[in-house]
Amino acid sequence: MSDGAVLTIAEKPGNPTGYIILIGAIVGVNYALAKLVMQAGVTALSATLLQMLIAGLFLYLLLRYKQEKISLRLRHIRYYLLNGFLGVTIPSLVAYIALQHIPAWLLTVMTTLSPMITAALSSVLERKLIAPQRLIGISIGLIGISLATLSGAQVAQFDPKWILVGAGMPISLAISNIYRNKAYPTDTSPIATAAGTLFSQVLLLVPALFLFDSLTNAIEPLQSIWWVLLSIGFLSAGSFALTFFIQSRTDSVGFSQVGYFATISGILVAAIAFEEPVSITIFAAIAVLFLGLALTNGHVQFPRSRLR
Repeated sequence: MSDGAVLTIAEKPGNPTGYIILIGAIVGVNYALAKLVMQAGVTALSATLLQMLIAGLFLYLLLRYKQEKISLRLRHIRYYLLNGFLGVTIPSLVAYIALQHIPAWLLTVMTTLSPMITAALSSVLERKLIAPQRLIGISIGLIGISLATLSGAQVAQFDPKWILVGAGMPISLAISNIYRNKAYPTDTSPIATAAGTLFSQVLLLVPALFLFDSLTNAIEPLQSIWWVLLSIGFLSAGSFALTFFIQSRTDSVGFSQVGYFATISGILVAAIAFEEPVSITIFAAIAVLFLGLALTNGHVQFPRSRLR
């Protein structure tokens, strides 16, 4: 990594593709469950805080079982706060807010923008021109997400402005991918890092809950959907633990391939659970988006002579 090159999954030891597929499936299911939470009347801030608290407690119990502790070194705390805010709090808040207005499947589709934004930001930060293939991939991906958005708006009849709100999620995830790739602490366990990250965000959100929300908004709706939040917390705990576990096995662009599988699982669960309409045009748009993603990540290669 010293020369600034971005590695692909195959170039790092221990191929993590299986873990990435599992994380993507969990993310897609969680988006669908999150829509149930919003429909029950829980506010975005309350839902985000409860999700992280429950997930953190699950991880803490696992830490106790393994007789491990959360590191409280200054650089670790800084990582917990920054990575958690960019990669957990902002995406979760945006997701809960957007799910009140757009279909769950569309939010999972927007997750696939993360690797393309990651690639573009990486090139800017490393002061390198984007490789022609990646540039083509990003362009095709943007065409795909545009087609999916327009088709989805026609089928589901929602205000397209909420797409702009939802875009905050992949942008924040992309920034988090880059920061995590540079600053991930290798001298502590993945589970301890995940737990520390979640608890740091709980501490940040508790004051916000009292300032901008109320405990009533968090507690009253739980009578009917407590099991949904418990499921989201449990699945989130597994997702976060796996995320930190495979961090040393892939780079920021490689990890962002989670979007492939989050999209597939999210569409299937949303279509079954909420009967959200998904047209042939939308599937075609997603295929275009996946082609752009494959080009961006190097899964599909153009002959070099065509790119010169």
